Amino acid sequence: MTNILAHGEEMAVLHQMYDHLANAALSRPVADQLLQLSSGQHGPPSSFLKRLLRFAATNPTTESASRLITDFAVSEEQETVRTALAQLAGLEWALDSDDVHQRVILDPTVGAVDEIDAAKSLRFQELGLRPDTAPRIGGCLTSTDNAAWKTPDQHRIRTWRRRYVEAHRQSLDWAQTKAEVYRRERERLAPYGHPDGLEAAVVTQLRQEADRASSARLIQIGDSLGQMALRRVVRRTEKSTTPFDPAHLPASRGMLFLDIPLALPNGRRIVGYVWGPWSPPAEEGWFLLRPDRLLEPVEPPSDDAPWTWVTALTCDESLLQLPFSPYETLLARPGEVLEPETRLRDPHDPERYLSGSGRQGGQELMLRHVRALWELLTQHKRSTVRVLAHQVHQLKPSKREAERRRGISDSGQVENWWVDPDAGERFREEQPSQAREGGTGRPLAVRYWREEHERQQCPNSHRHALLETEKPGSCPHYEITIPEHPVGPADAPWSDRLRRARLRRPPATPRRAANA
Repeated sequence: MTNILAHGEEMAVLHQMYDHLANAALSRPVADQLLQLSSGQHGPPSSFLKRLLRFAATNPTTESASRLITDFAVSEEQETVRTALAQLAGLEWALDSDDVHQRVILDPTVGAVDEIDAAKSLRFQELGLRPDTAPRIGGCLTSTDNAAWKTPDQHRIRTWRRRYVEAHRQSLDWAQTKAEVYRRERERLAPYGHPDGLEAAVVTQLRQEADRASSARLIQIGDSLGQMALRRVVRRTEKSTTPFDPAHLPASRGMLFLDIPLALPNGRRIVGYVWGPWSPPAEEGWFLLRPDRLLEPVEPPSDDAPWTWVTALTCDESLLQLPFSPYETLLARPGEVLEPETRLRDPHDPERYLSGSGRQGGQELMLRHVRALWELLTQHKRSTVRVLAHQVHQLKPSKREAERRRGISDSGQVENWWVDPDAGERFREEQPSQAREGGTGRPLAVRYWREEHERQQCPNSHRHALLETEKPGSCPHYEITIPEHPVGPADAPWSDRLRRARLRRPPATPRRAANA
């Protein structure tokens, strides 16, 4: 889901503050004071505050500023939104310390159910959705910003997948929440142009997500593997990715969960991904929301190769009875290359994205991360270098039949993957004994550990020269992760040159590394 659901409370407060200022601006001196204050705003939310204050001074209606407030709350980071709230609170107190012009208003996004909502609910029920019978507290999506993520196990993962499928196939509350996001055009990839209307478009996307999850291969990613994938992303930050190859997917449909969440620069925590093949039918009217907030029609693939739809899951919002919810839609196209991720970073503050590229940067970062996980999970199919170990938890036949009755078509297996601690030693033993890794042609007299790194592996070594001669860059190379491994004779003493080098090295000026 988009940030409009994550910042619902902030948006309600922003609407309340705007109404207070607009009501106070009915007095001409206050309106003039607002215009004067609008030119003195500074800091990250200054542009938004200037427009909001001028809006309040000239057009004192809450509804007219609703789009401006919504765009700001959706597109900006939570820290920036809270900064704007703090500055507006100070302005409120300075202009009307006795709250003479304050009045309680309802959040326009959480009003009472009117005739339109009732008709929409009836339309959803006609399409096969039903109200939820389980008692719940709060809305369909509840904020869990401070909730700790519990390490999943095979039983939790199966239960989560079943509830995830049920919510997308049957939940009327979930569909109505999605419809509100569609109405405000905040879903990144959605059938906005569906010929049968808004409700049919919502049900179409929900059913497709349920089909992906119901037949997904279940994977649990251990912390060691998650850290290895993140290190791989960091090493590749300043380089373009290799072209995406669907053959690197561990399964055509999958659902994986991370033991330790991936922290995005905006504070969001990603705990898993759901993916599956996707070929958008032209009659469903799919549109892609670009970074400039314009809708671009999605053209069906020209060839027979389907795209891969990826749904990122966050634990900072909860969906019905689940400790997570969908956060962002990613799209991986065969042969697609992502440019260096550093181009989106602020050169003066590498831990932040450039203004206007935050959402795009987060999307690319998640796509790089899930691709790194896929490529590590399937590396043993392309190379003799094995770095992972895994365990398969099989569901009992009786319980598997019960899952099928619930609409789950997968085998029910849950695979637990982690980095094999013996991968480095095994890799060293598999290297040819006559190979010299010192680089000088002389045999090494000491041993040392070489850090984890990537290398380019050519699958067509006997045809590489011919392919490159015919068309440069036509020979595909795979990125293979080489684990940390010892270098040098087994009976040689361990080298202490790194320790001595660090002792002789002058203290370096601290640098802030990029938070990938």
